[in-house]
Amino acid sequence: MNANMLLLWMSARREGSWQQFRAAIEELHLGESDDLCGEEDDAPDQLALPLYQTLRFNLQRFGHAEFFAGAGGADWRVTPPSLAVTQHARGWLGILVGARSQALMQRLHAAIGPATLETLAYPGYPDQILIAGGDKGAVAALERVGLLIQSDAPATLLTSLPPIDDACVRYPAQLPLGTDWKIDRFSSENLAWRSATLDDAASVSGGLFRFSLRHQRHMLFCASGAALGIPGQVGKYLVLRRYRHQILRYDAQKRLLTVPASCRPPFLIERALVLCSGSPPSYEGGLLRYTEIPEDIAVIAAALLRQELR
Repeated sequence: MNANMLLLWMSARREGSWQQFRAAIEELHLGESDDLCGEEDDAPDQLALPLYQTLRFNLQRFGHAEFFAGAGGADWRVTPPSLAVTQHARGWLGILVGARSQALMQRLHAAIGPATLETLAYPGYPDQILIAGGDKGAVAALERVGLLIQSDAPATLLTSLPPIDDACVRYPAQLPLGTDWKIDRFSSENLAWRSATLDDAASVSGGLFRFSLRHQRHMLFCASGAALGIPGQVGKYLVLRRYRHQILRYDAQKRLLTVPASCRPPFLIERALVLCSGSPPSYEGGLLRYTEIPEDIAVIAAALLRQELR
């Protein structure tokens, strides 16, 4: 069994609980492991993740499903069958996103017309279904098989997002009490977590702290005694902005955007990047490499992250 079977199961159920999601992974014999459960919407730094979280993040990364805060009251909800369309270097590209069924795939193959269909397999992901056409109409015409068409998906998504320093992405919080918490601070110089203390969090002029205790984890941006809850990857870029560290690199000729693996972009920004190619980022030399990124998309993403392209 693989992630394709999991997405088929989710498509049939449409939504459910985290416990049901974990049980389905076990029943489909996708693997066994422990995990951290919670409302966090950013991937941990480690590349080796528990299986439940790996599958969750991979499904969420492409927009196949939303989890927790984005799931409309459920723990997870599958996205309606959609085609994310974008202009590609060699024409137009549509990426199949969300719920799928055998009947949908049969209709898609039968209606492909002048476009071409390619299936790409990546470990830990459902098969990526790519539709390529010389013009936008050949791709968008597949709406007739029951797909929602998302035109210019990467740009549309990015232009709907707030920048990382917008007040709407954080909320007032309290520093956790007690001596059992494991406390780490994100270092903008080493791009890694370093051991810290509660006194550090209470006295720092500005920094991102991670508080861990058994199955609980809190990401807090602390400044002059005040604490703000914030998504982890957003908090990292806020720290990088504060200390003016520029980490994004863009090669316009190769249409390649690279970023240190410990600072992968927040989910929705990363979703826009992977929808440019239909492929997850590759990992090489400590860097995540996003391919087929048009310059305008790279510029918008960098602006949202408060980074300068180099």
